[in-house]
Amino acid sequence: MPFFSERDRALVESLRYDPTLKPAFDSIKSCLIWPDERADNLSPDGYEKLSDLIVARAFIHENRPFSSWKLDPHHFAQVWEDAIADKIQWPGFQRLTLSEEDQAYLNEELANNDAV
Repeated sequence: MPFFSERDRALVESLRYDPTLKPAFDSIKSCLIWPDERADNLSPDGYEKLSDLIVARAFIHENRPFSSWKLDPHHFAQVWEDAIADKIQWPGFQRLTLSEEDQAYLNEELANNDAV
């Protein structure tokens, strides 16, 4: 089964990677996201899958195993594997390693988020 519907995949794959962009911290998902990674007009299922993909990448940014999510230790690993297997062309796959500046920003935001 494809990761995204045909329509949602077309929307996601219409996004273009821009290495000059700076990330924002999403305090609800506790992760970094760049403006070129968000697709408008996704179906509810497509939005949920893209959100899960963004959160799964956050595990990589924080060097945490996917299984550390206690609600369903296999969920994010499955999301990541399914998207990779389906060869989704999403700009977020080009940001698996953070720059020193982005890592410092993420660490600061995570510390601030934990303090709330």
